[in-house]
Amino acid sequence: MALGCGACSQANSAQPAAVTTSSRPSNSSVPASPARLSAPRDSVSQDGRFFTDVTEADPGLVTYEQQQGNVALRALLTDGSAFCAFLQRGGGVDNALVAVAEGARDDESQTHLPLSVTTFNTIESVALLTLCPSYQRLLSPAARSKIRDLGQALAGRSG
Repeated sequence: MALGCGACSQANSAQPAAVTTSSRPSNSSVPASPARLSAPRDSVSQDGRFFTDVTEADPGLVTYEQQQGNVALRALLTDGSAFCAFLQRGGGVDNALVAVAEGARDDESQTHLPLSVTTFNTIESVALLTLCPSYQRLLSPAARSKIRDLGQALAGRSG
């Protein structure tokens, strides 16, 4: 599994920088009878920051958002919030990544979300910056550093 983000290594890079969290799924697992997912308690301004940062980190998502309108906005926010909710549930970063990808694949016929590693890396990286920053602690120090670099790059672009 990889967790990365567009612009992590360089603020103007067109290619995402992948951060490997492990070479294979972790041994931790989602509880046998999973608890209900709880979305992060975010504000309208956090949602707006998330949308802005997602499209700045991956300009390909601008086209998706323009073509799909509100469906795209809901899909992006749902996936970012779901990632945070899976992290809150426990089971580790790898399991959260897989769960979000599986859910997106199931809904793709309705949302038309691009099912690329770049898309998911961007959504999850930005979610860790704007929707659930406290879960950055689950990342390796190297991955945490790259996420923070992305945050600084995005802050520099919008500031």
